[in-house]
Amino acid sequence: MITVWMGDCKTARGEKKLITRDLGSCVGIAVRDPETGVGGLLHIMLPAYVPDGSGMSFNPAKYADTGIDEMIRMLVQAGAARERLVAKLAGGAHMTRSPDVPEWNDISSRNLKAVRKKLGELQIPVLAEAVGAHHPRTVIFEPASGMLTIITAGRPDRVI
Repeated sequence: MITVWMGDCKTARGEKKLITRDLGSCVGIAVRDPETGVGGLLHIMLPAYVPDGSGMSFNPAKYADTGIDEMIRMLVQAGAARERLVAKLAGGAHMTRSPDVPEWNDISSRNLKAVRKKLGELQIPVLAEAVGAHHPRTVIFEPASGMLTIITAGRPDRVI
């Protein structure tokens, strides 16, 4: 099992599995080439990179716009064919409720919108998703089969 941390991206091939935990408002993006079995899992935290001039090091995997580009680069380098890539999504939960921030505009909704927009621009189809609601998720991605197992406390596991 290969752990993908928050703001992280990892790739694997074949029978290796990728796991990321505690997807609250963050989004887990599982992308694979079904023919080669090369896949990747990205755990994004924010919709878009905006330079702030702070001089802090830049982590592309933290953001939907730059993280997806980085994951595709890594997948192609590992042997995936760009034109065969498909995706599955999990996370984007509404973890805080506030009358000041409607759910349609909270960080989870903005993350999901950014992920879907970027995948659409890159013409990567989303085959399935387990998103929204109000609970965090852990996901396990199996690149060989494409199975994405969603684990949620107090609920049965779900495979998409």
